[in-house]
Amino acid sequence: MPKTLLRLMLCAMSGLTLTTPAIADSTPMLDKLKALESHSHQGRIRILQEADQCIQAAQTGRAYRACEQQEKQARAQLRKEMRPQREALREEFRQWHRARQGPAPTPKP
Repeated sequence: MPKTLLRLMLCAMSGLTLTTPAIADSTPMLDKLKALESHSHQGRIRILQEADQCIQAAQTGRAYRACEQQEKQARAQLRKEMRPQREALREEFRQWHRARQGPAPTPKP
């Protein structure tokens, strides 16, 4: 997770969102981050539940290995599906952060 999103999460968890106006402006970003992470968690939970059912039903070592392979593929697919959403949120956060910082200072000759 990029450092900027991690900082945003840490600020939110520490309660600073309620007391610091600059951080309070980040609430929409935090809401988007939370929604994205919740979606990711639900996907991983689903994958684990399906894998557990498959493993419990496995009658042979080969069937067990197939369950493990399916789980691995499902995790990779979820990461692939989530990557564009995470990148879009990162870029949105970068733009939001740059806008908050204001124009860059002009170099002195």
